Amino acid sequence: MGTERLPGMTILIATFALGAAVGAALAQEPPAPGVTGIGGIFFKSADPTATRAWYRDHLGIAGQGPAANFLWLERERPEVTGFTVWSLFARDSDYFGAADQEFMVNYRVRGLDALLAQLETDGIPQVKPLEEYDYGRFAWVNDVDGHRIELWEPVDE
Repeated sequence: MGTERLPGMTILIATFALGAAVGAALAQEPPAPGVTGIGGIFFKSADPTATRAWYRDHLGIAGQGPAANFLWLERERPEVTGFTVWSLFARDSDYFGAADQEFMVNYRVRGLDALLAQLETDGIPQVKPLEEYDYGRFAWVNDVDGHRIELWEPVDE
């Protein structure tokens, strides 16, 4: 009976070994540049202080200064804490580009330089110069509808 199971076990072991080899090979490939998640949501308010207070008092969104950070763990690297920013801007802010743009989404990305190069090739230029901070690098482009979006490559990506 032990010998009858041996060929099946050999195939099973070979299948696991092949799977492990393929997994290891794939792990060596650098991930493609692109969006990895939502980095933040920003919106305008006629009275950011009162609006922040409303969200704090009624929904429990509290933060330091103009923003609140929602913390979470990276799925592929659970030892890394990520965050999504929620922030208000004054109604007359030009940070979003067009005056009538009420919201702006910040996308977490990897490979920002390669992504910007691809966007440029696709005819999508940056709308303001790249900025670098100790927590990451930022670039801005407009989508097909003219909405400014923010691309953020955190230092941990």
